[in-house]
This record gives sequence, structure tokens and C-alpha cells, in this order.
Amino acid sequence: MATLATIFNNLIGAGSMAESTADRTATRVSDLYALRPVPNEDVYFFTKRIDNSRVVRQADPKARARDWKLVGGAGFAAMSLIAMLLPSAYGLMAGYQLSGLKKEQQVLITERARLELEEARLMSAERLQELARMQEFVDPAPDSTVYLTPKNDQSLALNRE
Repeated sequence: MATLATIFNNLIGAGSMAESTADRTATRVSDLYALRPVPNEDVYFFTKRIDNSRVVRQADPKARARDWKLVGGAGFAAMSLIAMLLPSAYGLMAGYQLSGLKKEQQVLITERARLELEEARLMSAERLQELARMQEFVDPAPDSTVYLTPKNDQSLALNRE
């Protein structure tokens, strides 16, 4: 590897003049296959294992108060956020409930109209006369009608005019 000193020596020709060109080429060929030095390879770091298993942390009296203040502040912030969002969430839920009730009202109105139509069909005079003919109902004769008279019981409430 060429350092600044090596470059300077090559430029000005410093060094022993007795060196032959053959020796220079021989060293240069051997330098071609040499590895570059690793940066800071001459620095050695000594590591020592430190065992902290027996070390006990000292209690900090201010840390406990600080932690409780943090918990209280976070709780207050959460409660404030919930209190701010609660009315809009309630309105949203009420809207869903109102929509469901309107759908249910439409279903009930449709069902009521269907039942009224069916009742009108079943209670029509033509159908009642047809049922009377099918079951052989006949009007009673006036002399076969029996009117019931109530007993003179005081416990029975009667409508008397």
C-alpha cells in the first residue's frame, strides 16, 4: 500500500542509491500479492467481563411520585377523550336505531294493511252467507226464542233503565 511517505520517497529518489533496479522490481512483484493492512490493526481493545448481578438499584423517592402523576395524567387524558367522543358516538348509535325502527314501522304497516284486507275479505256478507249455507245455519223461528231472566241476586250488576 502506498502511503504518503512512500510516494514522497519514490518522487524525490530518497533512499539508498545502492539499490539496484532488479531488487526494486523483485520487491515490487512481491508487493503485488501482499494484502493491504487492516485499518487500526495495531490498536488492541481489552474487554473485561463485568458482573452486575449483585448490584441493587437504589430507590428513587421522586420516581414513584412521577410515575403516579404520569398514570393519573394518562387516565385523565383518556377520560377526556372518551367524554368528547361519547356524544357523537351516541348520536351515531341513535341514528342506526332510528333507521331500524323506521324499517320495522314500514314492515308493520304493510302487515297491518294485509291483515285488514284479509279481515275485510273474511267478514264480507257474501262469505258469511256462504258459510251459513255450508254449515246449515238457519234463522230461528220467533216462537222458539227463549229469553233468560236473571235471578234476584244482589251480587249481579244489571243495567236497568
